[in-house]
Amino acid sequence: MSILIQCLISGISVGAIYAIIALAYTILFGTLKTANFAMGDIYMIGMFLGFTFYVTAALPFVIALILSIIITVIVLLLLERGIFRPILKVSSLYLFITTIGMATFLRNAAQLVFGTEAHTFPALFGSTPIKITENISIMPQNLIIIGVAVILVAALFIFMKKTKTGLAMSSVSMNAFAASLMGVNYSKITVITYAIAAALASIAGVFTAPIYTVTTTVGASIGLKALIAAVMGGFGNSAGAILGGVLLGLIETLGATYISSAYKDAFAFIFLIIILFVRPQGILGRKSIFKV
Repeated sequence: MSILIQCLISGISVGAIYAIIALAYTILFGTLKTANFAMGDIYMIGMFLGFTFYVTAALPFVIALILSIIITVIVLLLLERGIFRPILKVSSLYLFITTIGMATFLRNAAQLVFGTEAHTFPALFGSTPIKITENISIMPQNLIIIGVAVILVAALFIFMKKTKTGLAMSSVSMNAFAASLMGVNYSKITVITYAIAAALASIAGVFTAPIYTVTTTVGASIGLKALIAAVMGGFGNSAGAILGGVLLGLIETLGATYISSAYKDAFAFIFLIIILFVRPQGILGRKSIFKV
């Protein structure tokens, strides 16, 4: 029983990481009906910026986090304005393909800027496990990630439901043309949506840096897992992204513990296939026809 509880705690902490990045995918698709498959590498850029400011430049963590978020947001907004927006005017299908290529571009650009070496990010609150019981413990960093995920989800929910900008984003997600007729500035909403997605990815990158090795390839695997979580939960559904992330983290952890760690990555794809067979729209997704 203690092993099972330990697996559940570890799975939830891993799932929280996937959930944050899955929210970045979801808010883009849910609001603008576009997918950015480069979010994993945006996450990687946020991680490297956090390392650069906090470890290399020795700035206070809060300042390093804020600077990482600002620069990551600027990078994604420049890509949106200079590349994604012109291509979207031609076809959303071309935009999907472009974001896949952009992921490779960002990875190689990061290698030129930050180098190819792997770096270690120091633990923010020590590396001594917090004992819950005699046989059950949790690492401080995992507890922080769970807390950050809860705060981000709550903040995003309040923003979407209680602010004029959030309500405008919701109206755009339902019908962009009708929203524009009602006075909603679609261009402004696009910028805000991309900024929120970049901020989520950057925050996830900085707070998970002590867990993962800081490399230019880390975004590819984490970003793919987050995308799987978003699809499992229902692409475009925020609650589904959270549920999908937590489920994926639990499935990977339990599978690695009770079956084999060699097939840890395979469990995610197997479960995704099962979900798509049973509910092609995802666990919390709605059936709809989407034309690209």
